[in-house]
Amino acid sequence: MKLTGGQIVAKALKEYGVEYVAGVPGHGIWSLFDAFLEEGSQLPFIQVMHEQSAVHMADGYFRASGRPMACSTSVGPGATNTIIGLATAYCDSTSLFYVSGSPQTYMHGHGTMQEIERQQDNAFPRITEQVTKRAWQAQSVQVLPSIMHRAFNAMLTGRPGPVHVEVPMDVQVEAADVTIHPLEKRLPIGVAYPDPSAIEAAVKVLLSAERPVIVAGGGAITANASSELTRLAERVGAAVSITWNGKGAISEDHELFIGAVGQTGTTCGNKITASADVVVSVGCRFTDWSASSFAKGVSFSIPPGKLIHIDLDPREIGKTYPTEVGIVSDAKVALEAILALISEGDAKKALGKREQFLA
Repeated sequence: MKLTGGQIVAKALKEYGVEYVAGVPGHGIWSLFDAFLEEGSQLPFIQVMHEQSAVHMADGYFRASGRPMACSTSVGPGATNTIIGLATAYCDSTSLFYVSGSPQTYMHGHGTMQEIERQQDNAFPRITEQVTKRAWQAQSVQVLPSIMHRAFNAMLTGRPGPVHVEVPMDVQVEAADVTIHPLEKRLPIGVAYPDPSAIEAAVKVLLSAERPVIVAGGGAITANASSELTRLAERVGAAVSITWNGKGAISEDHELFIGAVGQTGTTCGNKITASADVVVSVGCRFTDWSASSFAKGVSFSIPPGKLIHIDLDPREIGKTYPTEVGIVSDAKVALEAILALISEGDAKKALGKREQFLA
């Protein structure tokens, strides 16, 4: 099918399940904007007053629905206005698709209107590289279909995060016979499962605890693991604290909820978490915010406390605190696996051992 670069982006977004695009139209994306409105694509475009708002809107949409939304901007100041929003999404691990325009490829390096080129020709993607999972620049219309499915693969697998695709103005209008690849043929099936030996080790450590505390971070929310987290707490009699991004991982009127941990946490949440002999971290990065600037004994006492660290990103395991057991996995399936290995007899013994702690 012969499509322009703008049509490729619009049709791929539509076929890949994106329902909305937010942004501010400008001279750098007119052809892309036209493609959003064409029959066959017809992506609802939400015009905002400032480009940063478009990124925050897409960020919030993912947090609320678990589905990615797109945002688009022109070049120069319109594009650079997105950086704070992209950095927020990147640091908080939320997925969104950002597409921007750029000067024509044959004009890169000439200081074309709003081009950033003093250190490198058309350098804007170098800026977004620091606040996205990956940034692409399409140099021709032929490479766009591949870039689109690779961008969605990066955005939807592993740790969530934003991606950026830059489409120069000449590539937006250039046409070629191309195929938009079905996304299901370009993505892995399922989620990351934990190593069984790591689950066995985690259960052994958890059942030995006298004062266990589960700390829920943003990874518990993203994985929709609230039910499993609550069941595990009830099964073994573990207290539950939350980080800033873990709010909602457990009902705050649950008897095992002790409040938030960290600099903005509660006195109760910090005191009990700091006294834990075993901490089960579920999708928590242990930033200075959630760990009270790493002051020992304020929010955490690791060591001597032992840490079972569950995270989808292996780079987070052991980054701040030494781990007794590190589990690289989707939080939901890791908790399900732990629950499956705790028998009723084990649970009864654990609850009996923790009567004083729960009191």
